[in-house]
Amino acid sequence: MLAMNFPSFEIIDISQPVNQQTACFPGDTPFRPEVMVTYGQSGVMNLTAFRMSPHVGTHADAPIHIVGDITQPGRGTESIAQLDLSPFLGSVALVDVSPCAGPIGWGQVESQLQAYPEFPPRILFKTRQALRYNKFEEDYAWLSVPLIEALAERGVCLVGLDTPSVDAVDSKTLDTHHALLRANMAWLENLDLSQVPAHQAVPELYFLSALPLKFTELEASPVRAVLLRFA
Repeated sequence: MLAMNFPSFEIIDISQPVNQQTACFPGDTPFRPEVMVTYGQSGVMNLTAFRMSPHVGTHADAPIHIVGDITQPGRGTESIAQLDLSPFLGSVALVDVSPCAGPIGWGQVESQLQAYPEFPPRILFKTRQALRYNKFEEDYAWLSVPLIEALAERGVCLVGLDTPSVDAVDSKTLDTHHALLRANMAWLENLDLSQVPAHQAVPELYFLSALPLKFTELEASPVRAVLLRFA
């Protein structure tokens, strides 16, 4: 059999933990587990179930989250299962703007991104040094529409950040969501970037893996997002 040699790498988990303490957007459905069968009852296994919004913890949104008829998924507007997976897998840059609250503009990130020999196809935005996943913090950072337009012009296919939404907490129009949709750009929310090294003398690209689950009738999906750092 042909031997396959792969480079060694470090795995950096950039996913938030999900449990009953995990904060969710006000009014959304929090995580609630249920024990269906215990080993003591069955003598064979433990079996659990859960209920939660797919926006709890680290997740990806689909177009049908903001447009289309959710009662008719797959008819003109993509559910999470229909998304192209390629944006969620590949080289990615980390931009550190921490500590930051409010809209993130192109001027805040231009110098960091232009330090790369080639413009990164995926970009994650670190806005805080420490994560409090069990507290919903309304004074978070979000991505401005001009920033999305500038990144789209440069071929970016995915953005992500360590806050609950790419839009402001009080947004009624979700302008950034719609800008991302117009740009055919995927996005990740509620990342945990606190353990990712930043401000490096030589800009470093990581390899992102953050595939959404194949839910054919949902407008979002939890992801187990990790970065691979090759030796």
